[in-house]
Amino acid sequence: MNFKIIFLSIIIMFFSLTLFSQDYKWRTERLVEKSKEALYQRDWDAAVQYMDDAIALEPENHHLYLEKATLFYGINDLNKVVTSLEKAFSLEEKWPAKYNDYYFILGKESFDRGNYALAKKPLEIYQRKGFKEDYLKMTDIITQSIDFALEELEKVPTNNEEIKSIESDKIFRSIYFPFFTLYPSEFLYFTGQRTGSLAEGIYRAKLSGNQFENVEEVPVINTKENEGAAAISADGRVMVFTSCNKRDGFGSCDLYISYYEGDEWQKPENLGVSVNSNAWESQPFLSSDGRFLIFSSNRKGGFGKRDLYYSRKEGDEWMEAVNLGAEVNTFADEISPFLTLSNDELYFSSNGRVGMGGFDIYKTKWPINKGEIENIGLPINTFSNELSYHQKFSGEKYWSRELQSDAKYPPSKIFFNDKEKGGEINLVFGNVINEVDSAKLKAKIQIYDLELDSLVQETYSNSLDGRYKVIIPRPSDYAFYVEASGYLFQSKKLEVNERRTELNFALKPIEKGATVELNNIYFEFDSYELSERSKNEINKIADFLIQNPEVAIEIGGYTDEVGSKEYNKELSRKRASAVYDKIIQKNGVDKEKINIVGYGARKLPSGEFKKTVIFRVL
Repeated sequence: MNFKIIFLSIIIMFFSLTLFSQDYKWRTERLVEKSKEALYQRDWDAAVQYMDDAIALEPENHHLYLEKATLFYGINDLNKVVTSLEKAFSLEEKWPAKYNDYYFILGKESFDRGNYALAKKPLEIYQRKGFKEDYLKMTDIITQSIDFALEELEKVPTNNEEIKSIESDKIFRSIYFPFFTLYPSEFLYFTGQRTGSLAEGIYRAKLSGNQFENVEEVPVINTKENEGAAAISADGRVMVFTSCNKRDGFGSCDLYISYYEGDEWQKPENLGVSVNSNAWESQPFLSSDGRFLIFSSNRKGGFGKRDLYYSRKEGDEWMEAVNLGAEVNTFADEISPFLTLSNDELYFSSNGRVGMGGFDIYKTKWPINKGEIENIGLPINTFSNELSYHQKFSGEKYWSRELQSDAKYPPSKIFFNDKEKGGEINLVFGNVINEVDSAKLKAKIQIYDLELDSLVQETYSNSLDGRYKVIIPRPSDYAFYVEASGYLFQSKKLEVNERRTELNFALKPIEKGATVELNNIYFEFDSYELSERSKNEINKIADFLIQNPEVAIEIGGYTDEVGSKEYNKELSRKRASAVYDKIIQKNGVDKEKINIVGYGARKLPSGEFKKTVIFRVL
């Protein structure tokens, strides 16, 4: 509502005071008239003073407090509106019909301030007398929330000493959106507003207890514009963040992406129209491999004011963003998504559900499958706004909370609980080198879950040190593929059941005689029939031949020493042939570039006997 409308509304309301003049003494009525005249002259201070004088004459007249609430509503002083309404309600609960909306305001604001006992009664009255659809919808949620909050307060102590806040007041007015990466793991990334400023920037710092150490702006990412609400992939290689009103933007705020290469962040790029719109996009979450994005947007077509959307990266392209649906999104706001490293729980903040007040943190099973949305309750959620949540891979929880303040933009702090430990995750790490000279290589690493038959991770090793780290969502059988331009790809099978597994790769340059053992080719027992689990390896060989059309290869079948010489030779030839038949089905593969050989029970280049298939560059 703009100022002009508010002003006219107040004038109309004041003119209606004559209807209740019989409720005032003569002197009180004169003061109310003077307040009305001052209001008409837009002299707000005088209008308030005359009203205070009227209240001094009749301090038990609830009409006067209702009119005072109207005055402060006009100047957008919500705290004084609530104070006046509280007083009016304490004197008389039956108000004239034109003040019905004030029952909702008093109930909602009392609820948002954690005054649950006071909030309930005016909301119950509004449910009987109110008629605004959006107010009634919110009233229904708040009344349920009051019952939830009172139950939480009974079972959870509010003075939980394990909850701490990061001491940041000497440097920052406000800090929020906490994020840790897996590599390096010691830095807290966050969005901050320096003391005395509302300008946002992305920072990182080491923590010593609840104290900052070595606070620094994230270089390259921060500019003279506002940058904030950043999410970083667990391997620390990809950052998505929000920047507003930029020349290359599509709307008010867009999402940008930057990659960490060598020892610095690269120049950010707008994520494009598949993700961004002409509306507001912000508060992203990025999966551990940087290829799955969840974010909040107020674009048209959603379920409420701000909804959660997701986009997948396929190849080098981000796919069209998709709404997460009515299971998560409500008529109100859903913001600040966070997906656990084990990819089994989604956390987000919402003000459209039953909760403690304002924005609360909720969680649900992931993938979303009509699972229950659960308020995580005290001590993380309170009547204040809990705006973002992060859980470290080791289980410690961090979240930002808006502080109670009269400021137009209340400051926020980051709270944490480092006592609660979550379940351990499975970590695979290692490095990628050139087999010939041990030079460190930047290589693409893809991990397929063989049980789920799906790509679950994709990342790159660092070009400076060849190192990589990936989070493995669950114990299972995985196929690792590592490839780099100018080298033969390498595949390894890994049964992940250890918390930490080191897996190193040494890639061979493409040259005559170079061999690769195909570790993820599978046959049925004592058969040459290919298992469906072999398809990823088949695709890798086909892709290699398409990308290197000048290269000819040999597919060689091998067996162990069990069985007769003739039998093993025939079995190995048929297995090599089965691989060949699958490869040439791929468009773009030149079958003239592939030779097949059955070696039978012959030693592999590694010196061992084994039932397997290798390919050799001819």
